[in-house]
Amino acid sequence: MQEAPRSIFQSPGQVAGSGNVANAAIVTNALTKRFKSKDGTVEALRGVSFTVERERIFTILGPNGAGKTTLLRILTTMMRPTSGTAHIEGYEIGRQNIHIRNLIGIVAQDNHFDKYLTVWQNLVLHAQMHGLEKPDYTRRIHELLERVNLLDRRNDYLDNFSGGMQRRVALIRALIHQPKLLFMDEPTTGLDPSARREIWDTLQDLKRRTTVILTTHYMEEADRLSDHILILNQGEVMMSGTAQELKQHLSPPGIYELHLNTPTAAQTLTQLAPFIHQASVMDEQSLRFQLNQPEQLSEILQHVPAADVKSLGLAQADLETVYLSVAGHPMPFSAQAGANAAAPSGDRRSGGEGAP
Repeated sequence: MQEAPRSIFQSPGQVAGSGNVANAAIVTNALTKRFKSKDGTVEALRGVSFTVERERIFTILGPNGAGKTTLLRILTTMMRPTSGTAHIEGYEIGRQNIHIRNLIGIVAQDNHFDKYLTVWQNLVLHAQMHGLEKPDYTRRIHELLERVNLLDRRNDYLDNFSGGMQRRVALIRALIHQPKLLFMDEPTTGLDPSARREIWDTLQDLKRRTTVILTTHYMEEADRLSDHILILNQGEVMMSGTAQELKQHLSPPGIYELHLNTPTAAQTLTQLAPFIHQASVMDEQSLRFQLNQPEQLSEILQHVPAADVKSLGLAQADLETVYLSVAGHPMPFSAQAGANAAAPSGDRRSGGEGAP
């Protein structure tokens, strides 16, 4: 099998992903899924191809209806593709599903616990379904509950747990049989910031020995956790790469960011108006601008006291801008110099976050 190329943009049928097929946890090739409806045929996936290396966090982004759920259902053997192939650790989906199911763990959006069983009983039931022997699963459950600080709550019922605690139990349940791949479908939706960060820390620790496939609608989560990101839209792979690669690819050309040590962005923008023709205030200490002429950068520095300058450099698109550019509506940088000088502090909708 040839090595899959690394690429930012992928047309249908191309391989997206981290590129090393020899070290691949997942390899898909031209996956297609069609559904029949009363209005005709719906194509949920259109020639989706990518590669996932082992012991990575691979994040799939896309709007509702992009095909994420369909793709996850195929990769977890709950649905067959219409055409194309997918392999999990070398086993082919649709032909070797029993082997695949022993290798994967799933944390779905809904927890689905038996409310009449305690935490321990729920986990024991799941371990027995995987055929684990009592000495093995007893040790394993004890170890996992201790790792997430829930061992002292093992005899409680899950109705008494917060959403974050229930997600931790769901994660333990998926890890009891020590899967090589863990699929997590929007695992932090509805959690408070503290619980979300606990899940983030757990995932970062997990990837040392487990490949994690993650879907999320939180751009910060994808940016912080992902080793590789794939963006789906209308069943096709639109972009693929590390978060840094994606942001660099869509960074606005010729746009600079000036970060100040003092909350004087609006006044500074007024001083620089003769040298710039596009600008926006990002917050009280930051602004973006485009020069009338590239050589005027030195003049900019002459008009801003050196002690006030924290940093000055080319602007970079954030992951939300990248996502919206291929999965929604781009956020254009289009404000005239000084037009947004009165924008409220922190208002990032005024054009300062986008690319032309």
